[in-house]
Amino acid sequence: PSTVIAVAPATTGKFAVAQMTSVLGRSHTFDARADGYARAEGCGSATLQPQAKGIFGRKVCGGGVRQDGRSASLTAPNGQAQQGLMRGALSDAANEPSDLILHEAHGTGTSLGDPIEMNAVASVLGKGRDADHQLVMGGVKANIGHLEPAAGMAGLIKSVLVLQHEEATPNAELRSLNPKIAAVLEQT
Repeated sequence: PSTVIAVAPATTGKFAVAQMTSVLGRSHTFDARADGYARAEGCGSATLQPQAKGIFGRKVCGGGVRQDGRSASLTAPNGQAQQGLMRGALSDAANEPSDLILHEAHGTGTSLGDPIEMNAVASVLGKGRDADHQLVMGGVKANIGHLEPAAGMAGLIKSVLVLQHEEATPNAELRSLNPKIAAVLEQT
């Protein structure tokens, strides 16, 4: 049996020709320089413990899983599907949007996809927020690249570390906020 390598030259070349990957070789999540994503490889695992113990003494209140649905392309997410996922998870947890303190975004670093995702986040999680209830936005791909099949696990591991250390790592590639994202945030 052969091993399939995610960052194989042929696949990477096809993605580059389709203009999905960053010419600069970085995922500029939420940044005005967003020009595609940086492919990377990685893996991770998580061991879940009974809900009574929870993460750092806190119970996991709810969750959700949903497929992205129809979208224009791999780099343009379905904002309505993302909103549905967030609303479903909030409902399952019996939480209000303002109860959340952290959102780890998919944030690939595309000029189209990031604003679509931020609009979905602002539409659902931006409600009822004031200076005392700010939402920390994360995007691990800016720091390590897009692990493709392991991307969700990377986001989960980062989120657990943020909760454990009570400190969020900065977005390594954020220099100037994407103007389309700034416009979304002004409307919230």
